[in-house]
Amino acid sequence: MAVELEIQDGNPWWMSPSLWAVPGMDPEGPPGNPVVGQPCYLWARVQNNGSNTATNAIVRYYWANPAVGFDRSTANPIGSSFVTLEPGEGRDVLCLTPWYPEFFNNGHECILGEAFLPGLDPIPNTTVFNVPADRHVAQRNLSVVTTARMMFIFSFSIHNPQRKPDKFQLKIHTGNIDQLKPLQRHLGSNFQLPELTGKLVRHSFISTPCVTNSIEETLQQDSPLEPVQIEAGQRTGITLVGQITEGAALIHIEQIADEATVGGISVLVLPDAA
Repeated sequence: MAVELEIQDGNPWWMSPSLWAVPGMDPEGPPGNPVVGQPCYLWARVQNNGSNTATNAIVRYYWANPAVGFDRSTANPIGSSFVTLEPGEGRDVLCLTPWYPEFFNNGHECILGEAFLPGLDPIPNTTVFNVPADRHVAQRNLSVVTTARMMFIFSFSIHNPQRKPDKFQLKIHTGNIDQLKPLQRHLGSNFQLPELTGKLVRHSFISTPCVTNSIEETLQQDSPLEPVQIEAGQRTGITLVGQITEGAALIHIEQIADEATVGGISVLVLPDAA
């Protein structure tokens, strides 16, 4: 007999389809991308996989700047809600507190939710969000950028949530349409799934938010990112500069420590309509 609350992860785990935003004053409106400075409401799909009723379970909502890795001390709380779920029941749960997105990292932000019941189904007593291993918590860390002459720039940060210094490596690879499909309805009522025919042909990581040289000169360096040493609880900024072939591309960036994936962020790169 137990309560087992879950917010479902995505594929990869940081692309959860169980978290979404509704921009505007009507929380019952169509999902879409948050608009900087305007109200937005967050939703989470919470499931009780246990055999006991979860009475007044707590659902918390957070936002964070795009990062591969962050924790409860660096994420920004938005609000919380309560929900009662019978065994096997799932429900969409609204955060009653509106969120006003701020302009950081060109407006790209990720959202995170966690559901738990104190005493019967608590969350781990740690500041770390162990998303892939903890059913209570899920994360949607997907940004959309547009190319200029098939080239793009995306800034994010690497965070070390551990209590000791560590080295992190970034691994980059492309995704597929099946990973993107579960999120389609959350990307806007007019959003059409692109054909992911683009390929990442060149990329370079730089340690500044701005590209000081031209994009072409930066890409010619073709510099892989060496393992980054980050002190406990600290972060460092990284910018990905890339070039794709004709068409859209889904790019996953994994944060690796000790040969394990400890964080990630995805970027949907759309070609300039012009």
